[in-house]
Amino acid sequence: MSARSVVIVGAGLAGSRCAETLRAEGFDGQVTLVGDEPFGPYERPALSKEFLAGRKERIELRGPDHWGERDIKLVLGHRVDTVNPAMGTIPGAPPADAIVIATGARARTLPFSCPPDVHTLRTATDARYLREALTPGSRLAVIGAGFVGAEVASTARELGVEVTLIDLETTPLARVLGPEVGALLADRYRSHGVDLRLGAGLGRFLTAASGELTGIELTDGSTVEADTALVAIGAAPACDLLGDPREGIKSDASGRTEHPGVYACGDVACAWRPSLSRHVRVEHWTSAAGQAAAVAHAILGNDRPYDEVPYFWSDQFGVRLQHVGHDEDLAHVEIEGDTDSFTAHYRDAEGRLLAALAANRPRDIAGMRRELAGEATAAAA
Repeated sequence: MSARSVVIVGAGLAGSRCAETLRAEGFDGQVTLVGDEPFGPYERPALSKEFLAGRKERIELRGPDHWGERDIKLVLGHRVDTVNPAMGTIPGAPPADAIVIATGARARTLPFSCPPDVHTLRTATDARYLREALTPGSRLAVIGAGFVGAEVASTARELGVEVTLIDLETTPLARVLGPEVGALLADRYRSHGVDLRLGAGLGRFLTAASGELTGIELTDGSTVEADTALVAIGAAPACDLLGDPREGIKSDASGRTEHPGVYACGDVACAWRPSLSRHVRVEHWTSAAGQAAAVAHAILGNDRPYDEVPYFWSDQFGVRLQHVGHDEDLAHVEIEGDTDSFTAHYRDAEGRLLAALAANRPRDIAGMRRELAGEATAAAA
C-alpha cells in the first residue's frame, strides 16, 4: 500500500464513511476530512422530517469523540475551491497521496433573486431557518413535488401550517415513481389538507411594499397566498473541483477518476455500473455509503467494486415509501393495494422486474431487493 496520507473533501455521509472504512481496514496513515459546514458529519435525511419538526435536535452521525479516537482529523468550516490532482495538494489540508472528492450535491436554485422568505433545503442551517418560519397557522408554498418537497409538506402539516404544493407535472413524484403511483400519493396529500397545484409552475413571487413574501403567481395565471416558500426543484452535483456540473464526476466502479490518485464517491460521483453497462449518479444514502467503502478499499489496493441495486426510502404523510431498482426502461407498472398500503412493480417490455416500491409494506421490500439483486448479478455476468 503506497498511500500514506488521504485527504477527503466533503464531510457528509460518503466522506465520513470512507474515512471510517480506511481505519476499520487497518490504514495507519494520515486521514483528513474537510467540510465546508461548521458541523461534523450529520444525518441529512432528518432535515426535512424530525429535525425540521423539532422532534430531533441531535443529528450527528457519530459522537464528539469518535473522530479523534480514530485519529481522523476534521477540518470544518473550510471551503475547498481548488485541487491540484497532479501535486496532491488542497489549500488548507496536508499533502495527499490520495484525494477523495465527496462534496455531495447542492439544492438547485432559481436563476433570479428571490425575496428573503424563499428558502432551499440542503444543510442543517437551511433547516433551522425554515423551521423558524413554519409557525402554526402560517402559509407555506412548496415549489416542486419531489421527495424533499413532499417530506417538508408533510412535516409542515404536522406543525399546523397551511401548505400548497406546486409542480409542473400532473402528479407528485411522476418522474421518479410514475404517474400511476403519483395519483395515489396525490389523493393522500389532499386527504391531509394539502392544496395541490399541479400542471403549473412558478410565474413570479408576489411581495408587499416592505419586500415580504405575500404569495406566488403561477404560470396558469392563478395565485397562491404564502408567507414562506420552499424551492425544492432537485439537487445538482457539487463538482466545482472536478467533473461536469450536470453529470458529476465520472469514476469506475471502485471510485477511481481519470486523475491518478483521485477518487469520487457519494452524490457527486457518476460511477460505472457493470450491471447496467453505463455510468450512473445516484443520490441515495445506501449508495453513498457503498461507494465510500469501495473507494477506501481501492485506496488500500483491495478492489471491491460497488454495483448494488439502488435503494431509498421516504417518510411522508404517514407512509413509508421504500424503493429499490432502476426503472429507466419502464414499460408498465403493476399496482396492488390502496393509498394506505400498496406495492408497485415496474417492468420492462418483456416483463422483467426493473424496480419496485413498497408503501407501508416493510416485509415486501426484502424479497424485492433479493429478486432485483439476482437480476443485476445476471446482467453483469
